[in-house]
Amino acid sequence: MPASENSPLAPSGWYRDPLGLPQLRWWNGMMWTNQIEEPRAEIQVSSAYKVELVSSP
Repeated sequence: MPASENSPLAPSGWYRDPLGLPQLRWWNGMMWTNQIEEPRAEIQVSSAYKVELVSSP
């Protein structure tokens, strides 16, 4: 993940592998590490899911 001196780096976290492999790779905030994990299924919330909002008195 190249960055110039003036652009901020991405926060550390799991990202799609920059090599295009079907896995996640840990970005430590400065460089890619050798830590890899299997891709995780994305969480999708159903539009049928409703939350009742309760106001405080």
